[in-house]
Amino acid sequence: MGNVLLVEDKRAMRSMLTTALEEEGWRVTPVRSAPEAYTAMDAHSFELVLTDVRLPGGDGGMEVLREARRRCAGTPVLVMTAYGNIDLAVRAMREGASDFVEKPFDLEDLLARVRRFAGRPEMLIVGSSPAMARVMERARKAAATAMAVLLLGESGTGKELLARYVHDARRGEAGPFVPVNCAAIPTELMESELFGAEKGAYTGAESEREGFFGRAEGGTIFLDEVADLSPRLQGKLLRVLQEREYTRVGSPEARRSNARVVAASNRDLQLEMEEGRFRSDLYYRLNQFPISIPPLRARREDIPELARHFLQSAGYVDLEIRQDAMEALEAYSWPGNVRELRNIVLRAAAMAPPESAIGPDLLEIGGELDGASQEGLLEASSRAARRRERELIVLALRRCGGSRKKAADMLKISYRTLLSRLKDLEIE
Repeated sequence: MGNVLLVEDKRAMRSMLTTALEEEGWRVTPVRSAPEAYTAMDAHSFELVLTDVRLPGGDGGMEVLREARRRCAGTPVLVMTAYGNIDLAVRAMREGASDFVEKPFDLEDLLARVRRFAGRPEMLIVGSSPAMARVMERARKAAATAMAVLLLGESGTGKELLARYVHDARRGEAGPFVPVNCAAIPTELMESELFGAEKGAYTGAESEREGFFGRAEGGTIFLDEVADLSPRLQGKLLRVLQEREYTRVGSPEARRSNARVVAASNRDLQLEMEEGRFRSDLYYRLNQFPISIPPLRARREDIPELARHFLQSAGYVDLEIRQDAMEALEAYSWPGNVRELRNIVLRAAAMAPPESAIGPDLLEIGGELDGASQEGLLEASSRAARRRERELIVLALRRCGGSRKKAADMLKISYRTLLSRLKDLEIE
């Protein structure tokens, strides 16, 4: 299982939750304040952030939620609220929390929610085709070495998943997995982001910055879209690979690095090298153990397994895909690879009527959606939000003894708005 960041200021509660989560197999980083949570977010990657919404320092729990969305983009956040704090739960859900649980809570219910959100079974590498079997065998052998690994493949084939697998399968791996999207960071900031900076090294550097290589100490740094690095930074990365050292911006002192480097690109790096856009010496350093991930169209026999896996991981355990729909999936060219398959299958699941199966009519494969399909998709995508809104309103009414005016005050909406939502959501 993966890593969970637990933010709870009460010592007894923090200890109890840490023990319960560790007994389930999770690796827990327990902290007691928002500043400690930010330090942990910068140092490690997490599958879930579990935080009390009431923390010392004003709006601490909500700040943890906001910072988690910024620093750990895509990581689900589960918030814990005290009994009766439905207004905080509403705020948290509006600001992007995945779910909330009220204290005192049923421990089994909380653990089930953690498994649901933090397990992320859709992030597993799925596929039993000969092509994927060869990829996984090569990844296992790469994990047993200290060599730099270069992952090659089209966008959406799962390069980061494979990088995580290489990290997790490495014997004795104790450090963090630090992913870096080289295409998403501006060139002028990339050096300080990668290697860190001293206080005062540039305008706005009010404190020293550790950098991604510092955070990855003892673990793995994953450089996605490495071809986007500037020629100057390519040279600095080469130094890390050759000499195992780097320097922070504004510092003459060399720092040692024992982070394992896994790089990836959806470009042909050999062509980039031949045309002078990528350093040949860096290419050969990164290419110590190359692994090519085949596109989905080259392993069509994995499509049924992947499609069913995505349904089950999203909670659609009883929803089936009709044979004619599966044949349509297998016949498509999949330019977006596994990522596109997941989107199409889950979109179809959201639009499927209750107690039915997914047919070809629900598969929006290729091309632009017509007006009717767009309208249907928007309606389907709002179902989950409507269900959660209904739960919050019902809970508020229960807490207020059925008083609609008090429930409106608790939800911080007008009485007229509440009456409208009660009618629309068919709440008696």
